[in-house]
Amino acid sequence: MIWTTWSSRGIQIIAVILFLAGVLTQEFLIVTTAIFILIALFLANYMALQAFRHLHISSDRQHITVESGETFHWSAVIANPLNIAAGRIQLRQDIPTGFSQSAPELKAEFVLGPHQQARVDMVLVSENRGRWIFPPMDFYQTDLLGWTDIATQKTSPVMVTVWPKRITLPADFWRSARAMGDIKGQRWDEPDPSLYVGIRRYQPGDPLKWVHPYASMRMREIMIKEIDHTRSFHVEVICHPLSHLQSWYGIDREAVEDCFVLAASAVESALNQDFACGLTISCPLPGYGHGVSLPPVIGQSVIAEYLTNLAWAIPSGSLSSNLEMLMNQIILRNDLPGLIVVVSPLWDPVLSPYLRLLAEKGYVIGWLTTSSEAHCDYDVDIRWQWKKGREIYAQHMARVI
Repeated sequence: MIWTTWSSRGIQIIAVILFLAGVLTQEFLIVTTAIFILIALFLANYMALQAFRHLHISSDRQHITVESGETFHWSAVIANPLNIAAGRIQLRQDIPTGFSQSAPELKAEFVLGPHQQARVDMVLVSENRGRWIFPPMDFYQTDLLGWTDIATQKTSPVMVTVWPKRITLPADFWRSARAMGDIKGQRWDEPDPSLYVGIRRYQPGDPLKWVHPYASMRMREIMIKEIDHTRSFHVEVICHPLSHLQSWYGIDREAVEDCFVLAASAVESALNQDFACGLTISCPLPGYGHGVSLPPVIGQSVIAEYLTNLAWAIPSGSLSSNLEMLMNQIILRNDLPGLIVVVSPLWDPVLSPYLRLLAEKGYVIGWLTTSSEAHCDYDVDIRWQWKKGREIYAQHMARVI
C-alpha cells in the first residue's frame, strides 16, 4: 500500500500551478522551477520505492515460551543493502493485554543509511497465563526529504506462550496419598533396595544406593540390584476450572487462574519425582475443542507439554459435558490403580459416578481446591486446600494415618 502525505500532495499541486502560471505568463524561470520540483518529487518517490523493496526485516523468534511474570526480550532487525539511504524508518508494534508495557503499542524511529542495519529490542513482562499472538509489525518508511511515506507489514506474527505460575507442594503431599493407598491395599511405597529380583551390571544413571557391594567385589565390577518396580505410583491430575455451577453466571477469573496454578504445580511436582503422571483438562484448547485427556507418562521431558496445554486452555462457563467424555476415556484406559487428583474451585456432581467406579478399582480420590466452604457430594479420600500466601494442607482425610 503506497500513499503520499498531505505535504507531498500539496507540493505536487503547487508545482502544477507554478507550471501553468509560467506557461500563461511566459516566465521561463517559473516554468523551470516547477519542472525542477516535479523532477525532485519523482526522484524522491523512486528512491523511496527502491529502498522499500530491498529492505530486509527479520525477527529472532516466531514462537516464544515464557514463565508468568518473566521478563523477556524480542527483537527485529532491519537491514538496508543498497548504496542509497533508506530514509526515516518507523516501526510500530501492538502489545497484547497480557503483557505490561508503558504504552499499548511500541514505537521506534530512526534513519537508516546505506549498507546499515538497525536492531529494535523490546523488553516485556508477561503477566497473564495464555497463548498470545503479536500481530505483524507496522512498517513506515519516509524518504530523506519527507515527501513520500510508504506503509506495510513486513514481519510475521509472533506467538508467545505464558506458562501458569507454580507453587511448591509440601513434602507430605504425595506421602499421604501413598499411605492412603496402603490402607486400600495398594503397594505404593518407595522401592525398597533390600527387596530385589536380580543383579546386573551398572549402567550410567543408576542410583548408587542400588549398588550390591558383595556382588561387586565378587565380580570385580560394579553390580546393581534389580528392584521390583511393581510398586510404581502414578497420578491422574484432572484440571476442571469450574467456578459456577450455573453456566450463565460466566466464570470467576481469579478462581479459574488459581485452578491452573494448582494443576501446573501438581503435574510438575509429580513428574519431577519420577511418578507417571497423566493430565486431563476439561477446557477447550487449540486442537482439542472438547478438552483433552493425556495418559500417564514418566519423564521430565513432558513437563513442557503439560504446562503448554494448561497455558493454552480456554475456560468457559459450560464444562460438564466435556468432563463426561474425558472421564470415560480415563476409565477405558484400564490403568493400574493410582491417585486421582481433581483440581477444581467447586465440586462438579458429574464427577461423582465416575469416581465411584474408579474407587472400586482401587484408586485413591483426592480433591485439591481453593475454597474452604465448597460442598462435595462424594466422600473423597483426601481433600487439600490452598490459599494464596500459604502452603497446601490436607483439610480432610478418610482415615487418620
